[in-house]
Amino acid sequence: MMEYTGSDGHPALTDPQTGLPNALHWDTFFEVIFASGQRGLPLTLLFLDIDDLQEFLSRRGIQEADGLFELLGETIRAKTRQSDLIARVGEERFAFLLLDCNLDGGRLVADRLDMALGPVRDVSGLSFSMGAAGYDREMNAPQELVKVAEDALRIARRRGMNQIEIGV
Repeated sequence: MMEYTGSDGHPALTDPQTGLPNALHWDTFFEVIFASGQRGLPLTLLFLDIDDLQEFLSRRGIQEADGLFELLGETIRAKTRQSDLIARVGEERFAFLLLDCNLDGGRLVADRLDMALGPVRDVSGLSFSMGAAGYDREMNAPQELVKVAEDALRIARRRGMNQIEIGV
């Protein structure tokens, strides 16, 4: 598996605003890492969404958004392991595939990220919602893990945003 290599990462696999791996990078490696769960390695998927990003963009503009994304990339890198697959997979969504990490560990990662995002919240006025799911042996395809994490994220956002929900 490729890991984050910093600003000298291949441009086709790197999000230019955050410096994190991008959706193409994610798509390339997600299924391979999912197979590790099928072989018995604990695996947790965590989605982090920026709440009300479009409102922020209309109020503050793209230049402030660029600074926000750079700060988000730095914050995320500082609070995650290089062995995990972390990527910006949409305009407002980040995905974390946490290797050798059960759902309890995923909750700890989400809590640690939530605390680390405090300064980003202070600067931007934004909130962040997270949804997590752990690999289950009954899951036969990566999309099953994605669905549980997306459902958890949807619940977190319905509860008022700036929430963390752990799916089962």
